[in-house]
Amino acid sequence: MNALGAHRFNWLRFDDPRIADFRYFAMEARWFDSVTVYRIASGGRIASNRLVPDDVNLHNVNDMILPLPDVGDPRAPVFVRVDNYAKFRDAPKMRLLESADAPAGFVDDLVFAALLMGLVLAPCILAAMLAFALRQTFVAWYAVVCAGMALTIAMTSGLAASWFSGNLVVFLVFERLGYVLIMFASCQFARDFIERDALSPAMRKALRWSGIFILVAGGLNAGIIQSPALFGFAQLVVVTALIAAFTQALRRGSRWVRYQLVGWSFAMVLVTDIALKGVGLGGFLETNFLIVFYAMVWEIVVVAIGVTDRALMLRSDRDRARQLAAEMENLAERDPLTGLLNRRGIANQYDSLMRRGFTTFALIDLDHFKSINDRFGHQIGDHALIATASALAPDEDTLAVRLGGEEFMLVLRGADATLRAERRRRAITARIADTVPQVDRPVTASMGVVEAPGEDAAGLPFEVLYLRADTLLYRAKNEGRNRYFRELLVFGEPPADDHQAFAA
Repeated sequence: MNALGAHRFNWLRFDDPRIADFRYFAMEARWFDSVTVYRIASGGRIASNRLVPDDVNLHNVNDMILPLPDVGDPRAPVFVRVDNYAKFRDAPKMRLLESADAPAGFVDDLVFAALLMGLVLAPCILAAMLAFALRQTFVAWYAVVCAGMALTIAMTSGLAASWFSGNLVVFLVFERLGYVLIMFASCQFARDFIERDALSPAMRKALRWSGIFILVAGGLNAGIIQSPALFGFAQLVVVTALIAAFTQALRRGSRWVRYQLVGWSFAMVLVTDIALKGVGLGGFLETNFLIVFYAMVWEIVVVAIGVTDRALMLRSDRDRARQLAAEMENLAERDPLTGLLNRRGIANQYDSLMRRGFTTFALIDLDHFKSINDRFGHQIGDHALIATASALAPDEDTLAVRLGGEEFMLVLRGADATLRAERRRRAITARIADTVPQVDRPVTASMGVVEAPGEDAAGLPFEVLYLRADTLLYRAKNEGRNRYFRELLVFGEPPADDHQAFAA
């Protein structure tokens, strides 16, 4: 068989086919204008069959099959003319067949291709889910790369043709689409995956526009014009941009570019070879799709490790940021001296506390606290405040708050909430006496307690309960201090004094 070149038309000759009774000519699916098969009998009789793209429907295999003309001589040589073959890569495989049925071993090839496709689709699906969770574009571009690989495998391995019959032009458009998606998304992936400080703005623009260039060139070649030179040049532009980006990123100490260098090494060699063949420079490899499939699998495995590595680091960074934010928020809601919640903290948690049954509010104020600061100094005063916080002893049914200065609040739940608040008020005097011996007189506290039971209380603003408790607190101070007043809010009825008690 003579070699097939890239001219307006090419002739091939199959001499003396004696070893078998060949009945069909088969050619790998490629872009062409027409294929004409001639057979010349020893007596000079010539017969021909012609095939054009619109007549080709691929089924089961990716071969275009044309019956050999019958001249009554099975040994007659076969001549084939291919018009306007578009040489985007190596010349298509051509052969004579005894039968139009799928060749032996074809099912095994399909199983192998299906496994490869599953291997590619798995990270594609995971990357799409991860992109949604992390909101990171580089993961989305990786999913597009995998999708392009899956489409390429389906169209070039025979899987697509085994699933449905399709017109040759439709088949070749989708085959080109898969390849273009890989190269376009690879540029965008590299642009977003490599650290921002590892690539200059100009290099990022180069990656973006080289990807757009291959997308436009591929689209034109798939549906409008057949220009192997244009598509080959576009591939060389992409490869050049990627190599330049990788070089710059390495010089700047990029961690992530190493995954791409290792994973894309084989694929970039194959793309360079195909591009050189497209522009007419001949290339340097005799490739087949099995090698391409292996390069895809290698790229998927290595780059998937890199994507996972960076995703885990991003998640770790995000978790640390959230933890720091939570700690900062916690600090903003805590009193730095006593460690108790502050006014902001209780205001933020108020609605939740009411829903959980914390409906008793006890406002506590130390009696004559200013005299402690004036006589013993602010440091001793701070020790007294810390002792007060310790006496208030928060637990699962009691929340302690420092509202400011010597003013504290207890938020309680349970039937004995007021009794527990009173025990803590009384404990303040003993705790200060034990822990702050410099204070030579008893330190007492006054308290105003508001109970707001029932579902209606959930709608009351915090300020309403605080102001009512504050009114009761100042009543206790005005009537002698070291005591508390309590009020039970009954909705629909005017407020009434329920109980008052004096310190022992």
